[in-house]
Parts: sequence; structure tokens; C-alpha cells
Amino acid sequence: MLRVLSVVRPLRANYEARALFTTGVNPSEASEDSKRVGEVYSRFGIQLSDPSLMTQSITHKSFKHGSLPTNEKLSYLGRTFLEMHITERKWDKVKSKPTLQSTIADGVAVSKLAGVARENGVDKVLRWKAASSASEATTGQESVLAQTMEAIVGAVYHDQGSKAARDFVVKHVYPY
Repeated sequence: MLRVLSVVRPLRANYEARALFTTGVNPSEASEDSKRVGEVYSRFGIQLSDPSLMTQSITHKSFKHGSLPTNEKLSYLGRTFLEMHITERKWDKVKSKPTLQSTIADGVAVSKLAGVARENGVDKVLRWKAASSASEATTGQESVLAQTMEAIVGAVYHDQGSKAARDFVVKHVYPY
């Protein structure tokens, strides 16, 4: 029997949904950068009940050719939550649909999210491999940082629910 989940109040006991995000990370690989990743999450004031989500949220699919759990699904979840959050905040203030769409697009812009990630040291723990092997291979780093920031929001939402994710977003991403 399927359970209907509310976007606003997800059930923490929804183990079927949790299975989508956890894939049995090798403990030695998960703890490889765990101290530095833990420091970034501490800066954000986040303590996840599943530490492997922290490592997964900073792992791009280019890292080790996608052989480890990546942040793609968490990023999708986080971006969807961010769009919903902006819509809720701006619904009564914005008068037209195109203006609302523009407001949402501005809110989830790569430069905005990458800036938040960089300010909090996510770029120092990011697990990804640039397409180019040049010494200053930053091609795509902005979009990967933005995707990672979305994944961090997704990890908070997935692990602690919408209230914790909303509090995190208001404090760190969109301080109104």
C-alpha cells in the first residue's frame, strides 16, 4: 500500500523513500573526508542522523566515475524544495506568473548558490573531477558548487524534514 506524503510535512519513518538515497557506502570511503565535511556541516549548524548523507551530498557524479553514491537525487530534492520555498515566500508579493517564475529563477541561480557554497567552504571539500586536466580546471565548478548546495538542502530535508530544511534555507541561503 502506498502512503501519500506531504511536501510540507514528510514522514521521517518513510523508509521506502530513504532507500532511494542510501546505497550502502563503504565506511572507509565515507570516513575519508568525514572530518572536513563534518566541519562544513558544523559551520552550517547541521547534524545529520545519517553521516553517509553528508559525504554523498558533496560527491558529484564525475568523482570516481560515479562508482560512489552521488548527490544527483539529493540535488533534485533540494532544488525542488528551494523552488517551493521561494514560491511560498513570494506568492502574495508577486502579481504575475512571469514575475514569479523570474523570482524563482533568480533564487536558484547558479551564481547565488555557488556563492553560498563557497562562503561556507564547500568548495574545499567538494568531491568532483573537472572535465579538463588543466592546472586551473574550474570549468563547470560554479554549476557543480550550486548543485552541491542544492544537495545539502536536499540532505537536510531528507534527514530532518521540511521545518529543519526551511530553517536552514532561511538562515544560510535566503536570509530575508
